Amino acid sequence: MKKSALSDLTVGPALESSFPAEKLRQIIVPVDLTNDCTASIDYAIRFANAFGSTLNLLHLYQEPYVVNQSSRSPNCDLFNEQRQKVFADFYNLLRETRNKYPDSIGYFEYGDPDREIDVIARQLCADLLIVSLHHGKRLEHLLFARHADRILANAPCPVLIVREPGLGRSTSLATNI
Repeated sequence: MKKSALSDLTVGPALESSFPAEKLRQIIVPVDLTNDCTASIDYAIRFANAFGSTLNLLHLYQEPYVVNQSSRSPNCDLFNEQRQKVFADFYNLLRETRNKYPDSIGYFEYGDPDREIDVIARQLCADLLIVSLHHGKRLEHLLFARHADRILANAPCPVLIVREPGLGRSTSLATNI
């Protein structure tokens, strides 16, 4: 270290890198199949390219809530068509992602995102979780904030929150858990 000519301040060595010291092997991107998830996928692809990571797209499917299930027969699957459409949409998104970054894996799971994202992140030994901050109506912001709080509180790794285009400034907020 050397003394600055302007004052008695000590000047340290320049930062060698802005990248994390450890390699990012597993990057997880939870997706909800809206157009809003594309920015988080694009960020994930940039990180994956830089670190040679595996990019994991994760969709957690929840059956719509039915008030009175007793009136239907056990062999009746009211949501089969919807589930198939959601799965097909996820598969198409995964295929598009693989065209951009071949080392991509898709996980179509059943469950509550608030409860399952951190569990799956632990199972996959995630090094980074990249989450989209959606734009939309005020109620959607309030609901997403609750999801984001739960994800941040339980995540086993750093979380990068990506602002989608058109949502205020175009920067991201990184949080190390």
